[in-house]
Amino acid sequence: MNSDPDGFIGTLLAIEGISDARAVMNGPNGCRGNPAYFSDKHFPRENSLNRRSFEEPFFFGQSRIPCTYLESDDYINGSTQKLEEILPLIAKKGDAFLAVINSPGASLIGDDLNRFLAGAGLDNICMAFESCGYSKPFHEGFDSTIAEVLKWLCLNSLPKLKKRVNLLGFSISQKYWQGNVAEIKHICELMGLYVVCVPGAGSSVSEIRESTTASYNIAVFPEYCKKTAEFYESEFGIPVFCSDCGAPVGFTSTEIWIKEVADKTGCDPTPALEEIRKKRTLAFHKISRYFHEAGYPKGATFAVRCDSSFALSLTVWLSEYLGMIPVSVEVMPGEDDFETTKRLKEYLYANNFAEAFNSDPYDKKPQFYFGEGLTGKDLCLSGRCKISVEFFNRTNSDIYFKEKTFLGGDGALWILEYIFDAVKDFRE
Repeated sequence: MNSDPDGFIGTLLAIEGISDARAVMNGPNGCRGNPAYFSDKHFPRENSLNRRSFEEPFFFGQSRIPCTYLESDDYINGSTQKLEEILPLIAKKGDAFLAVINSPGASLIGDDLNRFLAGAGLDNICMAFESCGYSKPFHEGFDSTIAEVLKWLCLNSLPKLKKRVNLLGFSISQKYWQGNVAEIKHICELMGLYVVCVPGAGSSVSEIRESTTASYNIAVFPEYCKKTAEFYESEFGIPVFCSDCGAPVGFTSTEIWIKEVADKTGCDPTPALEEIRKKRTLAFHKISRYFHEAGYPKGATFAVRCDSSFALSLTVWLSEYLGMIPVSVEVMPGEDDFETTKRLKEYLYANNFAEAFNSDPYDKKPQFYFGEGLTGKDLCLSGRCKISVEFFNRTNSDIYFKEKTFLGGDGALWILEYIFDAVKDFRE
């Protein structure tokens, strides 16, 4: 079973990740249901609870991703009539940016969406995606879409301001994405950096337009921003920074990440490093106390399946900081050639864990599974795993009022809390 979303979903969620933008699907309602629910759940807008605002046609009671509801006749006669009906209605909602996105089936009709938008006088606020990365991995669809949006917006080349940065690679598909963004912003602020924009993860169109004032782009998750970073660098001369140690997961990787960012931008890392040191000290005292009371995860087996930049830093941290043993390590589709994947393989090989790479977690039966939620639930329910930690917004069982994070010092403490709270029940 393949539960991974494809590039088409990546395109939809890239648009929906812009705070004042809206994706409009040209296709049947069946293609729209899950991403529309997903967007409303994981990035609700101020008016999303007022369902009476979305009772009109094309919304069908859901606040996000209205669709043309193509039927069999539309695949013969074309979708122009329904587009003529839907777009003026959507434009009245007041979004700063709209994107019409063909579903896989609608892309075969052959309608010229750009010509239609120009004829309707909507090409100043609405762009068309006549074809998306239907068979490509999610991260490629997301990255390509953000890059295309940047091109379409015709950003101005503004004066670069020192100590201004953009954060690239965040997506609303990532678990606790808002907490992750907030944690990295906080770390940057401690170093004296101002975050201008996080394209595709909560920033507005106006913030995207302002993003060309940044002196650097920081690629936190490079898998999601290769083309985006290349566009910024080629068009506006904004260099990109990507850490050699992967994403800032765990204390050591976060400290390395802070030092590398500071070295690149010329900022003082001391306040940020001091905060991580305090979190390290807190973790040390907690671990020392619970070592005798509740057990210790040393020797516990774990499996990882996530983006390569996350998998690298998480695997190294769990192995070296807690003495846990990786038995299955997988990266997401399309990430085999990334530099972080190569470093991950090198680390596993150097520490006699080479056979863990691409091993099936169903065969290895790890005690902990870090990765995609549906697989984690299946492993736990089938008795092949004890604890699952979800890294992607795929399931909807979690209800939390305080935003969490996997990144930085707070993220390290939360992961440790989860592990130690679980391991106390491993006693037989």
